[in-house]
Amino acid sequence: MRQIDHHLAIDDGVIVCRRCGHELAPADENFKSGAVMKERPIEQANPLIVDPRTFIDDRVVFRQYYCPGCAALLENEVVLASTPPVWDKQLAVQTADAAARVPAAAEGRR
Repeated sequence: MRQIDHHLAIDDGVIVCRRCGHELAPADENFKSGAVMKERPIEQANPLIVDPRTFIDDRVVFRQYYCPGCAALLENEVVLASTPPVWDKQLAVQTADAAARVPAAAEGRR
């Protein structure tokens, strides 16, 4: 198992919750697709935030992503409401087939 961050790890090509081991998504996909998302008003991120409508027309939201297995909070994001989940942890995952194609001379440079 390889740790990605405090809450996530890769285990056999799958992103998992480090707390309970719940499988969230394949390592080459956005883990948020397998998480539970709660969307809240931006003011719930911080009561001192100025109303975003002062500066922009689009609605801004505070999203929280939880593990469906143990309810651990995995990540927060502040985005426009129309924005899909941000794929901020894109991993360079090498498959076994790709590893087999690496020439022996390049093996030492990896």
